[in-house]
Amino acid sequence: MNPYLVIDPTDDYPARIVRFLQGRGLDAVALFSSPAQAGLWERRWRAELGGRVVAEHVVDREHVGALAERLRAEFPGGFSGIVPWDERTVLLGAELGEALDLGWNPARVIERFRDKFVLKAHLREHGTVRVNRSATVTDAGQAVAFARTLDAWPVVVKPTGGAGSMSVHFADDVGSLLAACQEVLERGLGEVLLEEYVGGVEHVVNGIVDACGEVLVTEVWRYDKRDSHGEKNLYFETIKVSTHEAPFAAAAAYAREVLRTLGLRRAPFHMELKVDERGPCLIECGARFAGGHQPVLGSRLHHHDLFELAACHYLAELDVSEDDVDFDHYDRHAARVVSGVQTHEVACVREVLGVEEVERLPSFVGMGMLRKVGQRVPVSRDVGSKAWEVYLFHPDAAQVARDAVAARALLRYVG
Repeated sequence: MNPYLVIDPTDDYPARIVRFLQGRGLDAVALFSSPAQAGLWERRWRAELGGRVVAEHVVDREHVGALAERLRAEFPGGFSGIVPWDERTVLLGAELGEALDLGWNPARVIERFRDKFVLKAHLREHGTVRVNRSATVTDAGQAVAFARTLDAWPVVVKPTGGAGSMSVHFADDVGSLLAACQEVLERGLGEVLLEEYVGGVEHVVNGIVDACGEVLVTEVWRYDKRDSHGEKNLYFETIKVSTHEAPFAAAAAYAREVLRTLGLRRAPFHMELKVDERGPCLIECGARFAGGHQPVLGSRLHHHDLFELAACHYLAELDVSEDDVDFDHYDRHAARVVSGVQTHEVACVREVLGVEEVERLPSFVGMGMLRKVGQRVPVSRDVGSKAWEVYLFHPDAAQVARDAVAARALLRYVG
């Protein structure tokens, strides 16, 4: 079989896909979105994953067409597909896939997922689902004018790009609105986007879209976000929602309609939405896996590997079915991501307390983002500055809830 292309195989997620495909005897061509990613591959991942990697290239985003021609010359038999697993590189994957006629999503579809304003504008024009009002602004006058059309505070201020609640603000008045716009502009993650605030509870819907646009929802999660140390909407916990809980069916149906309107094919998706008394309303959607270990826990919940399922759809035109997962097993287990909230900076960690105690908790299955001795711990402001994550999984939901409280009490940094 022809080799497949994989972009930035330098993380746990793509490593799971590459190991699976290696086990099926498939060779890979590794593409790196930057010299830094190529260096990370050389230092950390090549020794583990390089056995069936038959070529390596650093991508110059200004010359994707030239790289496609070079790849055609090196591999005249073509490629079996492309794996663009990450938010930062999914558009590159679409561009290369188009240039090499790989039959994955065209760039025009993936561009909708890379710009939050474009995505919702497309849904308003072509869909029937509820979507909140939004606008991109370039100056103070436009920002104030849009806020006046809403006639309600807060106003959400965010960049059109980015992910993980990076640079998301909730402005309560004109002064905080303009300050937030300025900060978003300075961060350089896209244009300044203003959105109508939607109340209710924030949820996550994850799944896979097949070659025909059919949507398999694999999990629904509920975000517990809280205000702390002057910061709003910080990740606190992410809690699995069972199929018999009220938000599951409504959120899943809404997600299916959104994905059909957006036109995604052969890819995982990660959608965030609010559910209030009017039902679901989209926050944002990515053509990629969820972060925060959700697909790893999702694989445990279904007793089926969701990375392997995604790998199959990246490389082949397949149909999805609920036979691909196990919702009975899903409903019999609880899962939770507990996020550490750091209220003060630790300039240099001297000791990390509570790790062994947390690892002995009955529902403990893993830990992420834990800083090491000698590292800095920033104040928590967004998903990238969590103090740590603890992953819990158990048949007893009460045990998971108890362990979440215990983990938060036990883990701490000493500077």
